[in-house]
Amino acid sequence: VLINTWLKAARWRLLFYPSHAQLAVRTCLLALLVGQLANKLLPARLGDLARVYVIGERAKISKALALATTVVEKAVDSVVLLCLIALVSLRVPMPPWLARSTVLLSGILAALLFAMIILANHGWKIVQILQDRWEAGAPSAWLHAVRRLVEAGQSLEALSDPWVQTQVWGWSWAIWITAAATNVLTFVALGLGTNLLPSLVLLVVLMTGAALPSSPLQMGVFHYSCVLTLSLFGVEPSLALSYGLVLHLIVHLPIVVGGAVGLWVGGVRLGQSDGSGIAEG
Repeated sequence: VLINTWLKAARWRLLFYPSHAQLAVRTCLLALLVGQLANKLLPARLGDLARVYVIGERAKISKALALATTVVEKAVDSVVLLCLIALVSLRVPMPPWLARSTVLLSGILAALLFAMIILANHGWKIVQILQDRWEAGAPSAWLHAVRRLVEAGQSLEALSDPWVQTQVWGWSWAIWITAAATNVLTFVALGLGTNLLPSLVLLVVLMTGAALPSSPLQMGVFHYSCVLTLSLFGVEPSLALSYGLVLHLIVHLPIVVGGAVGLWVGGVRLGQSDGSGIAEG
């Protein structure tokens, strides 16, 4: 879990290319931990805004760029998730309730990533084509909106550099592999063997659930997801619940402790005074 968290911070830092060289992984890690804790405690995934605020304040970088990098993160993870679903489906039929929700959510984010890559690499060509076609009759508001989108895409230079993109995808797969390894090792710790397939299916379920609004620290939801998923593989409900309790502690304890340390070191506190979920301490 600790390795997984560090990998996420390193990948996020890379998305600030080319200014990532002046950005310490420690700074990204601190902001990420604060964001993870806020996501677990606050509604509507306000933690993503929290880490944007922290990284913007501590590193003195554009909060708009920081927000764009978090969107890219989610989109890249959605593509990996779709690949995992396809891989798992070769061995076991995915429940319809899981397949529909996961594929829809991941598909939308994957399409968003594709659009952002197009904007980062060919944005101004698109603007020129639209200008030539619309000419004087172009709605100025529409053209202005397109320019703003292109400017946002152009700020994500990581999406226009093939080597950086390769590294981002490498980090992403490493993140998902360590997440799957956490599930496998928990199976081993409980004497259930090295169950790779159930671990992958459970990872898909839990990652999909984590993207949706839930109770603080996913209490109840996390455990029910474990029981429901492991029942597909013949695991008794009591044993599946035990697995869920242990895995929940393993995954969330570092988030709570690390997030608290991040709040203390970063000098920020959870609150509502600035309308974004956190306020300067």
